[in-house]
Amino acid sequence: MSQSEAPQSPFAKQKLVIIGAGMAGSKLAHAMAIEHGDQYQVTLIGEEAQVGYNRIMLSSLLAQEVSEDDIGLVDLDAMTQSGALIIASDPVIDINLSQKHLNLQSGREISFDKLVFATGARARKLDVPGVNCVNVTQFRDLSDVAFMSKIQEKSEVCVIGAGLLGLEAAVGMAKRGHQVSMVHRADYILNRQLDKDSAHLLQKSLEKNSLEKRSLDKSSLEKIGIRFHLGSAPTEFVSTNADANAKIEAVKLASGKLIKTDLVILATGIKPEVELAKAAGLTVNKAICVNQVMRTSHQDVFALGECSEFEQVTFGLVAPIWQQFDVLVDHLTQKQSRFKIEAVATKLKVSGINLFSAGEVNSDSSSESITYRDSAQNQYRKLVIKEGVLVGAILYGNVADASWYFQLIQNKTKVSKILDQLVFGEAYCHALVQGA
Repeated sequence: MSQSEAPQSPFAKQKLVIIGAGMAGSKLAHAMAIEHGDQYQVTLIGEEAQVGYNRIMLSSLLAQEVSEDDIGLVDLDAMTQSGALIIASDPVIDINLSQKHLNLQSGREISFDKLVFATGARARKLDVPGVNCVNVTQFRDLSDVAFMSKIQEKSEVCVIGAGLLGLEAAVGMAKRGHQVSMVHRADYILNRQLDKDSAHLLQKSLEKNSLEKRSLDKSSLEKIGIRFHLGSAPTEFVSTNADANAKIEAVKLASGKLIKTDLVILATGIKPEVELAKAAGLTVNKAICVNQVMRTSHQDVFALGECSEFEQVTFGLVAPIWQQFDVLVDHLTQKQSRFKIEAVATKLKVSGINLFSAGEVNSDSSSESITYRDSAQNQYRKLVIKEGVLVGAILYGNVADASWYFQLIQNKTKVSKILDQLVFGEAYCHALVQGA
């Protein structure tokens, strides 16, 4: 009789198997093993050699602001002592939902009562000649950071995509002493989180101040910031040969311009990892479709994180993923809570730069905006109001009121009576908000 066919005692723990040992999967395994180990036998399966680390801190690791020992997310020793089984470097290759078992690359078979997909996402590859050259990488995990850390000192680096990950990768490499160029299809950086004015302020800061001075030798104090190539996209990664070890020497833009480079970092978006779920027969759209308790189209199978899709929305920021985590833990322990889509906030993880963005950041015919700029202090604020409610905010420079603005957005607080004071922050408005 196989493991999956063995009869269960009515008092036996349920077998909870989690595929994916990234942040969402590891945190779920930790909570279920330590806090609910009396109900569940937890197995966590990851394809990486390292499990349970905080991917949010990869940018700080790349910038050499923290060490690898500093980026742990969960206590792996406590998990194993609580009875959890942690399997690393052995990805799942096949799942049989009807028989409730899965097979690993090693040939090992694991059975389950409940299964959770936390398979995350992979970097989206560009359909550009040369993209498979050996000096093209992404910025998603520890192995990527290790690869990026090994290039020769003072190299030329080209980052494709000036979104959050792209900017963090660019600043990290700049802080290591490399000359960094950024290519971005849109006309301004962070175009999903910022408006043009705040993006321009951020760009100026990154161009001038992204590096700490490397020595007191005046010859080394020339402008060493990030160089931006906006409103353009690569058409070719140029290499001198076509063998398996070909290296890119330049990035060619649509304008014909060539950017010399020793390393290309792709930060052009992510693609949810859904191949296993699709092959198993689960309902998949852009990602694995889930309901309000993170259940998939199968009664005993769940999904959370970047691989999940709720009401046609996918997730890349950590805040909604932690909300999903709370809901799934509640459901697995017979508590009642439901997931819903809420406004999320963005903070750029770059030392020396304070930036906050939340909600709708560009006004339209149905909304109005209030802006404040202090050029001397290099500060900028923009608030977007719709039907008397704050629906979006950008803070650059001084972000002390960020949490207050975010609470107003989340609570859909009426701010009509304090519009004249709103842009100046909580201290000016607190009394009026209480009476609004």
